[in-house]
Amino acid sequence: MNARHPRLRTSLIAATAVATLIAGAVTGTRAFADPEQPSTTATAPTGQTPGAVYANQPLPDGQVPSGAASGDKFSFWTNGADDALHLSVASLLTPKGKAPAGGWPLVVRAQSPNGVAARCSASTGTDRAVDDLLANGTAVLRPEYGAIGASGSPQYTDYRVTARNLLDAVQAGRVVAENISSRWAVAGDGLGSGAAIALARRGAGWEPAGLDFRGAVATAVPVGFDQTLAGLSPRSASVPDQVVADVVYALATLPTDQVTPILSSTGSSLVTKAGSLCSGDLLRAVRGVSLGELVTKPLPASLASSLRKSLDLPTRGFSRPLMLSQTLTDDSAVVTSALRYLTDAQLASNKVQMRTYLTADPADGQRQERGAVVDFTDKLLR
Repeated sequence: MNARHPRLRTSLIAATAVATLIAGAVTGTRAFADPEQPSTTATAPTGQTPGAVYANQPLPDGQVPSGAASGDKFSFWTNGADDALHLSVASLLTPKGKAPAGGWPLVVRAQSPNGVAARCSASTGTDRAVDDLLANGTAVLRPEYGAIGASGSPQYTDYRVTARNLLDAVQAGRVVAENISSRWAVAGDGLGSGAAIALARRGAGWEPAGLDFRGAVATAVPVGFDQTLAGLSPRSASVPDQVVADVVYALATLPTDQVTPILSSTGSSLVTKAGSLCSGDLLRAVRGVSLGELVTKPLPASLASSLRKSLDLPTRGFSRPLMLSQTLTDDSAVVTSALRYLTDAQLASNKVQMRTYLTADPADGQRQERGAVVDFTDKLLR
């Protein structure tokens, strides 16, 4: 697992900066965010809108990848699953060299979430896919998965809400750095792929004037997570440990009055731990625990129905090109189900390209996949 960093809390350096940020933009005086103060508990001022910057700071040198010329970490307003504005966090990296006319094309790296606790930030840390994208001359935006630290977040249970979070991050990122192009794409991984797929379907209609969404890549697609979570019961089938951990995190963000009564003692203990453990530690905690051990009875029918809808992965109706990718060795996915979904989507939509890699070596598969991501996004953005 990657090294993680605590979320932002805001500390603005001047009264003029405060006024500027409340208006929803950073102009003139630059506002810096203190990474030690929790910002996601802040209340949105009247008139604030999704995508507005709250505060930002340059990334410390130790957090700027060697392939980046500079980096910023910023907080911004975005809607949560509760339809209320929350603060979320993202980091923005620009490549070395001179920006092309119109600015650096942008790839949003929609990573899988790293937990629900405030300290489980995923917007900085090592990611070889980010290094490859920077080397190819694209800026990289790394948002948190949903409004980390806010009530009911990250959005483990609604890909569309998370997709809108990514779009809000793009709007904010173009305020933070002036040399970012309007052309952007998204590269999702794991549960982040669910949001990338939602953007490929609806992002062109969601984005405001001035943005130019070109398409999406989805790797390690979370096929079947909707049915796994919605169908959770003492008789649930065996799944990889990573999927068990994702289910536990999802249970930790769902309404307690509907979840608590169905949890077993094992499930209750793990859901409590999920509130403070980041993904690496929770993954170790769930080893040897089956899905069926988490609960004593199924989820309430109304909740299960809602989850099937909000976590559904469509196979058609895409408005932008979409590359769906799956390595043949993947501990985070049920590979046979993933390959079936990729095939169905490619047959159902002329916007979809399917990529697999004929190697049983995990490292080689990941290397080939990263290359395919760079090639596909490069074609989208040039």
